[in-house]
Amino acid sequence: MRSHRPQLATLLLSFALLATPNAQAAEPVLQWETSGFMAPESVAYDAQRDCYYVSNLGTRGEDRTPNDGFISKVDRSGKIIELKWATGLEDPKGLAVANGRLYVGDTPAMWEVDLESGKVLNRYAPADGQNGGFNDCTVDPDGNVYVYSSRLSTVYRLHAGRFEAWREIDTSVTGGLNGLRAETDRLLLGGWTIRDSNGEEQLGHLSVIRFVDKSLSRIGDSPVAHIDGIEPDGAGGYIVTDWPTGDVKHVTADGAVTTIMLLAKGTADLEYLIEDRLMVIPSMLEDTVRAFVWSPAAN
Repeated sequence: MRSHRPQLATLLLSFALLATPNAQAAEPVLQWETSGFMAPESVAYDAQRDCYYVSNLGTRGEDRTPNDGFISKVDRSGKIIELKWATGLEDPKGLAVANGRLYVGDTPAMWEVDLESGKVLNRYAPADGQNGGFNDCTVDPDGNVYVYSSRLSTVYRLHAGRFEAWREIDTSVTGGLNGLRAETDRLLLGGWTIRDSNGEEQLGHLSVIRFVDKSLSRIGDSPVAHIDGIEPDGAGGYIVTDWPTGDVKHVTADGAVTTIMLLAKGTADLEYLIEDRLMVIPSMLEDTVRAFVWSPAAN
């Protein structure tokens, strides 16, 4: 059930004012909050149908039920249209809408789901037949879908119906990866943690693979977060979420990092609608999705 909580909004605004040094940046304002999910991990917007899809891992822990992961369908105001719209998944995580389909990164495979019926149409897995260990997935403007295999440290690509290894990742350079975001000319990789030159563990960075030559580089030098979600802000920068800390952060085009607000542990893979200035953020451990109006500072 959707509910509005002015007290929470006021508290979050206070966090933002304390944590964000740039006074010109808009303050996040809570628009809606919906509970009743089961470990929501990712949100993706379907512009054609004007709705959101939310991945739910389902039960967790030692007594978890296999294959009880599902996708929810939610309207623009946050009302759940159908809680279990697509079912029978394992631990569905990253979502991408493209080519008239919903693509879902999951532990055993990447699923291709029909947007009209919610039925799984195709299953994509590594050639060795084992679990992909997939997490986030993303789509470029040409409709190519990318998903990362943590088991094989490899980005896979679905291109013209062909699913294959696209780029092996040296995680000693990027750190362990979670979030992905495809742009016109490059693929962004969100690091979880990485070790510095002294062997000390630090927060992850934003790395970049250029499509033209698959070269790898990094945005800025500053550690960013345990990066889960990555969304462009419409002004050349990015919004990222940090699952263990609950931080929602802003990263400029040159890598400068500031904190937008602090939410609860389990803050996962968000969606950002640039025209509406709306961040839609799942909170996995609270079984809740919240939407906030926010925009970056004007140049």
